[in-house]
Order: sequence, then C-alpha cells, then structure tokens
Amino acid sequence: MNSLNKLKCFNQIRSFYTFNPAIGNVTKTILDDGSVLSLKTNINTVKSHEQLPPLVRSYPQITKLTSEQIKEIKELRRTDPDTNTVLQLAKRYNTFPGFIMRITQCPKERRLRLEKRAEETFDALSISRKKTVIDRVRRKALW
Repeated sequence: MNSLNKLKCFNQIRSFYTFNPAIGNVTKTILDDGSVLSLKTNINTVKSHEQLPPLVRSYPQITKLTSEQIKEIKELRRTDPDTNTVLQLAKRYNTFPGFIMRITQCPKERRLRLEKRAEETFDALSISRKKTVIDRVRRKALW
C-alpha cells in the first residue's frame, strides 16, 4: 500500500466527533495539522436548584458544636464504639458523619475486629470472586 492510499484510508476514518458534528452555535478552528476543532459556545448551565435532581444523601448543614459536645462525642466513641457508631453520633448531634470521623478515631480493638471480619469474609469468597476483588483494588490504586 503506497502512501497515497494510506492517506485516503486515513481521511475516510470517522470518529464520534466527525460522524456526530456539533449542531448550533459552533466555532470551528482549523489546526496546524489540518484537522478541525469544533467548539460549542453556548453551553446550557443550571440556573437554579429546582432544575437539579434530588440529593442522594441529605446531611444537615455544618452545625457548630461546643467543646463540651466534642469532648462528649470523643468519650462516647471511646467507651462504646459498637453502640455509638459514626452515623448514630452524627444523627444525635445533628451534624454530618465526616465531622465525627475528623474529631474521633475508631478504637484499636474495634478496628482490629473489623479487619478480622473483613479477612474472614474475603477468605469465604470463591477464587474467581477473590480475583475480581483484587483486580478492583489494583485498579483503584492506579487512580
């Protein structure tokens, strides 16, 4: 195949952008290599919250907690972490879970129990399912 035929073949290849060109107010720019860049200039933007879909999670706004409340949250989480979970404390003090996780840590005993439970769950999986889980962890590490 000579270079002229290769060039013809290359020009006949269609991509999504050449097959579905933008319609409407479009600015076209010819680049140095001869390709055309199409830029749609009037992009519809959301003007109000009524146009957005409903929220998936509705946490309360950040509430200002006093230092006594923060001390109480830390104490409750330290003494009985199984009953005073992050979500339960967040509901009780009308705040979001991320704030509770910022001011407290999971006690070491509970963390070890949760890790052991996760290992037991992983060990109970079939080989193909284990491979799927490991592949997902590897993919997420590449993010």
